[in-house]
Amino acid sequence: MKPNWEKFPATKDEYYSMLDYVMGIAEKSGMSEVQQMRLELGFEEAAANVINYAYTEKEDGKIQIRAYVEDERFFVELKDNGTPFNPLVVDKTIDKPKTLEEAKIGGLGIAFMQRIFDEMSYHYGREGKLFYNKLVLGMKMTQEEDDG
Repeated sequence: MKPNWEKFPATKDEYYSMLDYVMGIAEKSGMSEVQQMRLELGFEEAAANVINYAYTEKEDGKIQIRAYVEDERFFVELKDNGTPFNPLVVDKTIDKPKTLEEAKIGGLGIAFMQRIFDEMSYHYGREGKLFYNKLVLGMKMTQEEDDG
């Protein structure tokens, strides 16, 4: 059975509360330390996208999060009522910059998340009267040697 959603204000000040919630569940689940570090990096990118882009400055945004283990895999789900955005529809032709000066802002965070999580899905739909974005991120509990 999946746990209930935990609700947080979608603000930078609340990021560490969100992280503590997710990482607490990861630690209790027996996830390897290497995977916990990877989870933390990937979760930061996902949460930062909601915090920074889902809501306008005038909106008091909320983010709902739940984390759980299912079939020996760790899942984090993020749900918000902000601007619809499917992070999985990205330009696959993004070239890696050769130098920092050539790097453009944006676009690489999703590619980074796709390297960390081996399962990602997005849904935009209705729940009651509200529409929402839902991102599901999944990963193995332990990293195998050839997973680089």
